[in-house]
Amino acid sequence: MKTLGADYAEKALTARIAGRPEPSRQPKQRTGRPSLFIDIQNNIKAQQSAGYKHWATIENLKRAAETLNFLTEHGIGSLEELSERCDGAAAATARVKADLRTAEKEMERLTLTMKHAATYRQLRPLYDQYRQSKDKEKFLRGHESEIILFEAAARELKRLNAVPLPAAQRLRAEMDELTARRTALQSEYRKAQREEQEYDILWRNVESLIKKVEISRSLGQEMHEL
Repeated sequence: MKTLGADYAEKALTARIAGRPEPSRQPKQRTGRPSLFIDIQNNIKAQQSAGYKHWATIENLKRAAETLNFLTEHGIGSLEELSERCDGAAAATARVKADLRTAEKEMERLTLTMKHAATYRQLRPLYDQYRQSKDKEKFLRGHESEIILFEAAARELKRLNAVPLPAAQRLRAEMDELTARRTALQSEYRKAQREEQEYDILWRNVESLIKKVEISRSLGQEMHEL
């Protein structure tokens, strides 16, 4: 009880006398609200410290230098040019994404075509026997599931514009070509995304730096007037 504290000892003794269970040793769970306030307050204090201001100044200078180097290397001399580059990067990402989706849809269509074509070829001899049979009802009773599968495959091939039936070798060649195209487009899409993100970050950095310059000029003008 000495270790747990006087408050706990008193509650435990009272509980034993009254026949109630002893108070829990586990500390109460605190909600996230107080700790969030503390975190925010600590963050504000840190930003007000000289050390933070020194670090922030260095980081701002580094970001400004990197931004200036990027603008120089890419020949961007105005906000209008930068805006055009940002729009172009976004458009390129959207275009590659659309091409990638088109290739994937074509692969899905081709996969279904190959599946139904295989079923069609496998069951075509049986279906020919069914059509030539004199007692179609009797033949159907013995091979109903196969006939249903064949007719369903034939309908799907017609829906997929695969009539007349393409050769299996041709279908495989088309699939190989589409697979290679999808791989190339995926790589191009990732590259376009990175470039769009770079321009987005650059635009935000430029806006932030220009805002800082405008604030500095405004403060300088106010001090001059005073």
